[in-house]
Amino acid sequence: MNPFKYGSIVLGKNFCGRKDLLKQIAAHMEASQNIVVIGERRIGKSSLVYEAVRKLKGTDILYMDLLGIKSVDALCKRMLRAIVTLEKKASWTAKIIQTLAYLRPTISVDPITSMPVVTFDASVELKADSIQEVLDLIESLAQKKRFMVVFDEFQDILKIKEADEAIALLRSKIQFHSNIPYVFVGSIRHKMDEIFISPNSAFFKSAIPITLDPLPVEEFSKFLIKKFESGKRKVLPDTLTHVFNIANNVTGDIQQLCEVLWEVTSVNDAVSPDNLKAALELIFTREQKSYEAFVSLLTDFQFKCLSALARESGKSVYSMDFVKAVGLHSTASVNRAITRMIDINILFKSGKEIRFVNPFFKAWLLPRGR
Repeated sequence: MNPFKYGSIVLGKNFCGRKDLLKQIAAHMEASQNIVVIGERRIGKSSLVYEAVRKLKGTDILYMDLLGIKSVDALCKRMLRAIVTLEKKASWTAKIIQTLAYLRPTISVDPITSMPVVTFDASVELKADSIQEVLDLIESLAQKKRFMVVFDEFQDILKIKEADEAIALLRSKIQFHSNIPYVFVGSIRHKMDEIFISPNSAFFKSAIPITLDPLPVEEFSKFLIKKFESGKRKVLPDTLTHVFNIANNVTGDIQQLCEVLWEVTSVNDAVSPDNLKAALELIFTREQKSYEAFVSLLTDFQFKCLSALARESGKSVYSMDFVKAVGLHSTASVNRAITRMIDINILFKSGKEIRFVNPFFKAWLLPRGR
């Protein structure tokens, strides 16, 4: 069985390192202290939070993913669905139905996961004042069980038209939930800073910040080598150096590349840099349709900028060298193209650097660029 896990929460023996951070987070949870966890996508933020909770007995997670949220209505309904998923008792479900009767909720059981699924009347749109009503439900639930609330990809709340009002309403209630620890997880630093660092924000200095950096190379390498050894595969020198470089040292992407390296090798094989081509080709086969879908969204000039960025890694996209690499265009044109690709989640800003969200898409582009 392939021992490498990616794209989902990993716990226990599949979780690597971060012992000090686990202790910090557990201590904050026990003190009902709100925290902000910031790190790149796929670096292990959610797994870190879940692993910390796993080590605490009698604590559950009320988990809400705000990725792609666009309205207060969607925000409130995601929160309500999370409450139903957390609390499966019939008495509490009946209370939700009674409290939210005007939404005409329907609760069923997913035949595959056996988890409760709630749907609401689409013709009823929730407004900003419903945020406080939902938070009151969370507070009521906290009187009968211990849990922590996790808002994942919290920076996307800024995409809501009434973002300032929504943030202010959240803060006005959460500050009085003294027995409920809230964890705000985000992957876009400047947006999370706008919410928690800006003096103009309602959440200004309302939670302890924790930054998640890449795992130390030596520690993570030992962890990965043991995984390969569990299948009687020996990792040759420099192999993982190439893996870390291709994956930009992002935990989830490293695990994904190791997963395919496992698939293209066999028991008693030596895992070497020579296996990387076949491993990447397997990823390309799996993901090609999504790559082609992204390319179809781009203009010819945007594709030229993207291809140049794949080739010219490390160069500033606003430098004259980069502008020349895409042809005789202005820096303003390049800026608009890059901004567009950030908006559709092909690229993202990491400090002053523009990087690919998916490093394997970058590798796929290299021989295809023009």
